[in-house]
Amino acid sequence: MLAAVRIAAQDIPSDEMPGYKSMNSDDLRGYEAVLTADSLEGRETSYPGQKRAATYIADEFRSFGLKPMGDDGTYLQHFDVILRKVDPASSLAVRAGDASTRYRWGDEFMTDGARDTTLQGPVVFAGFADSKVPTEDGVLDGKIILIFAGSRTAAPDTSRMQSMRRLFAQRRDRGIRATLVITDAEGAASFDAVSKIIRDFPPVRGRMSLVGEESRSRMTSAPRIFISPSLATSLLRAAGLTLEEARTSAQSSPTFAPITLPGVSVTLDSHMLQEDRSTENVIGTIEGSDPLLKDQVVVFSAHYDHLGIGTDGRIYRGADDDASGTSTILELARAFATNPVRPKRTLLFLTVVGEEKGLLGSKYYTTHPVIPLDRTVADLNIDMIGRVDPPHEQKGETQYVYVIGSDKISPELDSLLRAANAQTERLDFDYKYNDESDPEQLYRRSDHYNFASKGVPVSFFFTGLHADYHQPTDTPDKILYDRMLSIGRVIYATGWKVADFPRQLDRKPGGPAQ
Repeated sequence: MLAAVRIAAQDIPSDEMPGYKSMNSDDLRGYEAVLTADSLEGRETSYPGQKRAATYIADEFRSFGLKPMGDDGTYLQHFDVILRKVDPASSLAVRAGDASTRYRWGDEFMTDGARDTTLQGPVVFAGFADSKVPTEDGVLDGKIILIFAGSRTAAPDTSRMQSMRRLFAQRRDRGIRATLVITDAEGAASFDAVSKIIRDFPPVRGRMSLVGEESRSRMTSAPRIFISPSLATSLLRAAGLTLEEARTSAQSSPTFAPITLPGVSVTLDSHMLQEDRSTENVIGTIEGSDPLLKDQVVVFSAHYDHLGIGTDGRIYRGADDDASGTSTILELARAFATNPVRPKRTLLFLTVVGEEKGLLGSKYYTTHPVIPLDRTVADLNIDMIGRVDPPHEQKGETQYVYVIGSDKISPELDSLLRAANAQTERLDFDYKYNDESDPEQLYRRSDHYNFASKGVPVSFFFTGLHADYHQPTDTPDKILYDRMLSIGRVIYATGWKVADFPRQLDRKPGGPAQ
C-alpha cells in the first residue's frame, strides 16, 4: 500500500505534496476514537453528546489555525429546531360489531409520525402498497385502509434492507383517513422489529425540523399505523378472512377490488409532545492565496451527528456514519493548514449536525451561508467512507469509492476529480448510485443535496451500505483506516484542483440538478 502511494504521488504538483504526504491513518484513527467514545453518547442532534462533539471539532479547528466562521467569533453556527414526538398515551380503539377494544401506543400498534389528531372511520382491506384499486366509485374515500407492507412482488423478500423498504412504502390514495400496515409475523419486518426501530428513532425519540419549516406533508398526510398480525387477524375476521387468505387474494393479481370489513371501525386518538431545542454546525476556513479568487470558496462537508442512545441503553456510535467523514474533514483541514503553500481560493470546512433528522444542518447552512452560495465553487461531501460494502467484498474489491453527483451540475467537476484520482490513489470510481433510477436515491440523502438544490456543483463520496448501518454495531474497530486515507487523499487533490481552477466551474443549462 505504501509503495503504491509513493508511486502515485509522484504526479502531484510539488506545492501540494507536503500536505498530501502528511495525511495519515493514525490521525484518522485518533479522531474516530474521540467521536465514537462513550462520553459523546452517539452524538444525537441537540443532546449533550453532540454538543461535546461540536466542542471537540472546534478545538481541533482552532489547533490547526483555521479562521472561525461561526457566531460571535466562534466556530459554532447555532440554530434552533423543534422536536416533536408521540405522547405514549396515544391510543387506537377498534370496534367490531358490538365489541370494542382499546390499545395503547406500542401495544399492537405504533405510528411513525407525531401529531395531534383524533380520526375515525370504517376499514377497507386494499391489498398491498402497490395494489391497483378502482377509485372511481369512491370506495376508499373517508376510509381507513388496511394493507400488507410493501409491494406484492417484494413480499417474499425478508432481507433486512428489503424489509425496511416494504415497511415504509406508502400508498398515495386521495381521500383516505389513515393506513393500517400489517407487519410480518417474524423477521426484520415483524411488529417487534418495527417497534424497536420506532422506539429508538422517530417518533419516540422525536422528529426534528428547523423552526418554521415543519414539513407540511408530514402534518397533513394520512397517518400510517403499523399493526401486529394478531390485530390484523381480528379485523379481517369480520369479512370471513384469515390473514393468509387475505394475503393470497391480494397477491393473485396486480388489480385488487377493495374489501369492506363489515361492522369494523377504528378510532385513532394521537397526541404530540413538543420541545424547542438548539444545536450547531461547526465552520472554519483557510484563506486563499489569490487576492481576487480568495473571495470564493470550496466547501468540504460531512455530518458529525448520529443516532444517540437506544432505548435499551446501547450507544449508536456511528463510526462509519459519519465519524468516518468527520474524521476525514479534520484530517483534510490539518493537511491544508500545515501545507506551506495555500490554494488560490478559500477552503471552508463544514461539519453539520441534523443529517440523521432530515439534512437539517446543511439546510440551515445553505439558507444562512457564511460566504454567499454564488461564491461557492463546489461542495465535496463525505458520508460513510470507512467500510467495504457486500457487493465489493464478495468480489474482493477494496480500492473503490462510490462517486455521486459529480457530473450532474458541472461535468467539469467530475473531470477534475478524475484527474486528481489519476495523479494520486487511482481508486476505482463506482457510479452505480449516480443513476437517477437507483432505488436507494442516495443523491438526495446526504448533505451535498442542499448545496445541489441551490445550484452548487457537488460530489458525494461514499463506500456503501452494510449490515451495521444504523446499528449499535457500527463501531471504530471495523473501520478500514488505510483505504479511508486513500479516499481522503483523492479529495485533498480534488479540492486543490477546484480551488486553483482559473474560473468558476461551467454548469449545465437548466438550473440545479434536483
